[in-house]
Amino acid sequence: MGDQARRVVTLLTDFGLSDPFVGIMKGVILGINPHAVIVDLCHGGKAYEPSEAAFALITAYRYFPQGTIHVAVIDPGVGGPRRPILVTCDDHLFIGPDNGLLAPLAEKAGSSGVRAITATRYFLHPVSATFHGRDVFAPVAGHLSLGAKPAEFGVPIDDYVRLALPRATLSGTSLIKGEILHIDRFGNLVTNVTRTDLEHLAAGDFPMTFFVRIAGQEVPVVAYYGQVAPAAPGAVIGSTDYLEIFVNHGDASRLLGAGRGSGVVVGMKDAGDRG
Repeated sequence: MGDQARRVVTLLTDFGLSDPFVGIMKGVILGINPHAVIVDLCHGGKAYEPSEAAFALITAYRYFPQGTIHVAVIDPGVGGPRRPILVTCDDHLFIGPDNGLLAPLAEKAGSSGVRAITATRYFLHPVSATFHGRDVFAPVAGHLSLGAKPAEFGVPIDDYVRLALPRATLSGTSLIKGEILHIDRFGNLVTNVTRTDLEHLAAGDFPMTFFVRIAGQEVPVVAYYGQVAPAAPGAVIGSTDYLEIFVNHGDASRLLGAGRGSGVVVGMKDAGDRG
């Protein structure tokens, strides 16, 4: 058995785990390549929401080996005219619907790295109108894991559906304006403000000199969760290098009444009266 046959395949869906859908996709992949290494990236995200999954995927893929195949299926347009696409980026392969889910990776890859999947010989037939995860995306991943080349699946395209994740912006010289991109299972509010944004805003004493305003409340930026009292809110640079707002042993989304798209302002402590 060569290393090629043991390619890693990740699965990111909105299917949950109460139905057999994820297991069936794994069965299809393993039926083509019994030696594939399948990793469940996430199956519990918000249904029908490609942008949230796009954020999860672009922050997670770099922790997998080069050559990993990532199957992402958040697909409210399944069975309709939207295309299946294949993106090659940073020596990783990404398979999913052309609905914006893979757009941040496609933008990073450039148009030469994006292909419409048109080679139906790689699909399971008949192709269901409701389960392309099983009949299109999983078999394509299985064949890629055995060494099929991206060029075998279709021609490059540059008219893929764009989806621009909102970026934080500098307001004046002392404030950053951003918004919430994601809420994790602990109720932490992950913003689009990055470590680099804070480093550009000010040098020295990072991150203790910053505050965050959200939902009419000001919370401190600290170095770790336990640096604020239990049940108190704070903000910290999380594992993906994005600023996240938390409640120590609590749920920030409930306490602050904030959700995806809620605005945040980040500033220096000595700029607190300029917001």
